[in-house]
Amino acid sequence: MNAATGEGHNGATPRRRTAQGAQDPNIARPEERRTQTTTARNGGDGGHRRRSGPAPLPLGSCAVWALRRSGRAVFGECAVRVLRPLALFAVSAATFFPIAESEGQSGGNGTIYVGTYHKKILVVNESNLRVVDSIPVSVGIPTSIILSSNRKHFYVLDPTFEHVEVIDIATRKAIDKFTLSSGNTRVRLWGINVDPRERFAVVLVKTYTKKPDRFEVGKPTLLRYDLTKKTVTDTIPWPRGEERDGAQIIFSPDGEFMYFFTTDDVLVYSSDSLKQVDRWEYSRTLFEEGLGRLNFFFPNDIYEDPGFYTGLFRITDPVNRRTLMGVARVDLVKRTVDFYTLGPSEPVNFRLAPGRRRAYGLRQQVGNYEFWTFDLEGRRVSQRTQFRGRPRMGLTPSSNGRQLYIHTAGATIDVYDAQTFRHVRTVDLGADMTGVVIIPPTPPAARQANGGQ
Repeated sequence: MNAATGEGHNGATPRRRTAQGAQDPNIARPEERRTQTTTARNGGDGGHRRRSGPAPLPLGSCAVWALRRSGRAVFGECAVRVLRPLALFAVSAATFFPIAESEGQSGGNGTIYVGTYHKKILVVNESNLRVVDSIPVSVGIPTSIILSSNRKHFYVLDPTFEHVEVIDIATRKAIDKFTLSSGNTRVRLWGINVDPRERFAVVLVKTYTKKPDRFEVGKPTLLRYDLTKKTVTDTIPWPRGEERDGAQIIFSPDGEFMYFFTTDDVLVYSSDSLKQVDRWEYSRTLFEEGLGRLNFFFPNDIYEDPGFYTGLFRITDPVNRRTLMGVARVDLVKRTVDFYTLGPSEPVNFRLAPGRRRAYGLRQQVGNYEFWTFDLEGRRVSQRTQFRGRPRMGLTPSSNGRQLYIHTAGATIDVYDAQTFRHVRTVDLGADMTGVVIIPPTPPAARQANGGQ
């Protein structure tokens, strides 16, 4: 499928080629894309732009006399002469200072859930960014918040990665919790993925057993934990016997299959029998002659359709020995990939916006913080704007795509306009945050059909 428009392409991977030494017109050129923002004269932050507008009208001699005399005009003929230019000045000021109007705009009608070090998940109304409720977390600080496929539950991990608490989003209450630790043995969950129908979870664990003089660390193991029976039912063997400290396992939208990613291919397992039923040699699918393999990590995004994964990839040019980056969109069920290069690789992340026509990124380099706009329809980087960033930033587009939220770490969310990257306002939540999850007001139709009951 086409990454930007969704048009079909007969299963072939579109490739973008240029002659030796020719410049690809879609490659991002920093000197052409970068837009410098200007600090406002009267104390505004770096995100504000200087704007031109009509000069305010004079108040008139009567108004000047009244203000000099008592600070206010007496009621009568002089008051009319004062109020008329004041009204004209108000109209002029509204044109000259559009900030108040932008601050009144909303990022959407979704709900933002913020994990905090206060052992709570704050519930924030996106329309006004006010905290309307909080959800206590009994297992400790919500270090990781995992949203179920049907968007009905959170699976929250504590800082020790030993305990998982299940929270019902509708009632905002904990409905279950579990741990695999017992006695002198600590079992840490270094990875967890929940079946779309929430029958079970696949977890990657290591055991840490306390001995009189040492801790004995076990081998990494894949387990299937039954969420109904609350017990481990199966041990999943490592493909080809190659155990590893990390594993990426993705479920199909209907939960029938598990996709186990190895170095060169994807092994397809039945979720019921835990046996391999197919294989996808995606290293060949993501292989472009003369460039080598594309490194793509199948990121999960709240604004993407089930079964699709869109994000950045990096690739090394074996001829010129330079690293390039681009955008890929993978249909995991149909096993098709649409990708294109953007230009030289830079340290920037990638977050989809609603509608998937645009995406945004952050370049996080001290002294050079930048917003990026990815035009997915034009297959290019359309804008780069410097701004006053902060260390350890997270980026989340709003549910209507009009604003961008900068969060984590700290207790504040900085709101920026998604078109101009002008700083709109800063919201103080009163608690340092560990993570942010946004849930749009209405799930996409495809997710409603495939995501759960």
